Amino acid sequence: MYRYIQGALSKFLISILIMMTFFSVAAAAKELNVVLFSMPYSRALAKMEGDFEKKTGIAVNIQVMGQDLFERSHYRSTFGNDVDSNQSNEVDVIHTPIIQLQKWIKAGYLKPITEQVNQLESKGDILKGPLNSYWVNESYWAVPFQAGIGMMAYRKDIFEAAGISSPPKTWEDVLSVAEKIHSEETAAIAMRVAPGQGFNMFVYPQIMRAYGGTFFKNYPHDLTPNMNTPEGTKALDLYSELMSDYGPQGIEMYNFNDVVSAMQNGEVAMIFDASTIVAQTLDKKKSKYADNIDIAAVPEGPAGRSPAMAVHGLGVPSSAKDIDKSFAFIKWATSEEVLTKIALSDRFADFTRTSVGQNEQVIEKYNTIHPGFIKLRVQMLNEAIAHYRPLIPQWPAIGQVVGENISDAVNGFSTSQEALQASDEDIADIMDQ
Repeated sequence: MYRYIQGALSKFLISILIMMTFFSVAAAAKELNVVLFSMPYSRALAKMEGDFEKKTGIAVNIQVMGQDLFERSHYRSTFGNDVDSNQSNEVDVIHTPIIQLQKWIKAGYLKPITEQVNQLESKGDILKGPLNSYWVNESYWAVPFQAGIGMMAYRKDIFEAAGISSPPKTWEDVLSVAEKIHSEETAAIAMRVAPGQGFNMFVYPQIMRAYGGTFFKNYPHDLTPNMNTPEGTKALDLYSELMSDYGPQGIEMYNFNDVVSAMQNGEVAMIFDASTIVAQTLDKKKSKYADNIDIAAVPEGPAGRSPAMAVHGLGVPSSAKDIDKSFAFIKWATSEEVLTKIALSDRFADFTRTSVGQNEQVIEKYNTIHPGFIKLRVQMLNEAIAHYRPLIPQWPAIGQVVGENISDAVNGFSTSQEALQASDEDIADIMDQ
């Protein structure tokens, strides 16, 4: 069940040593330390750290790390088991994914920033859905910078060569298309398969929920595990068949970086991932086949459509020494000015401010990339559900172990029913702790 513990533990110990050294050196030279995991916004923001110092007079160091390392070990090594007594902690602003939020609040890892958020003159410009995601226990805990939503990208030239005139509307259609277009030269499909609550458990629930599968019997009122159902089995059977029979070599360890790279390099004909990932496949500077790539809505199933959704924000660790300086950075990093600059300089369409989406240059840029991109993003956001992944403190642990069980099914180590039964048992164990 916990097949990756040894490797994760090694990375965890190494990350502690690296980060203690990093922060002990950085603390002497910098006033603020910001830790983010790698994504287009984070990498672009790191290049702009000098802009913040020019604007505020406050020096800042932005560290960007891989998502797997961040999720497996960072909040432990950064915050420690005893937050108040961990003197090696020098983190002032922390990347706060919505799926970690309730666990971090319960563990005391974050400071509430309600007063600071309410004093923002531009608070009304922040999209209500993403902002309200961080409203828990009558307090704000972070400010959103990104709201990613599921989309499809596909090679229209390959579709046309196979006599397929339109993108698949249902997941059964996806399977039918995959059978027609899969070849040794170009695999039919790629999705995240590597196990983890931010990896395969970001994309798989799109299929599970479309077939009527659920994590619990009646979330949030009845949290009895409920994955091992006929609906859940059908969804996992389809996901496993798509990945194992029609995915590229090495698909079993694909994460989002692998998915976007495969599409950019012409190794696959269709992907289903977040809007930021899809936007990168349309980048003519990085994507060899951008002119032949089109986009579409996430397919439906018998129970409808459920696009993947992920909200990311910036929060203040409970051990941060100066909340005003920390929030000064958050205010700047999530501002209209910065989000607009990143939206224009990078493939970053998941901004969380209304004003950015109304900016004429932003509209022109994304219309050039694809005339329907912004419209499709809004459509998918409107069809998504807030609890796409359950918003409970136990989710990170649940997502990790269920992700491993789903991976076992894809790789043929278990049947779908065995994987889902194991998931129900694992969820029950975690909920009882």
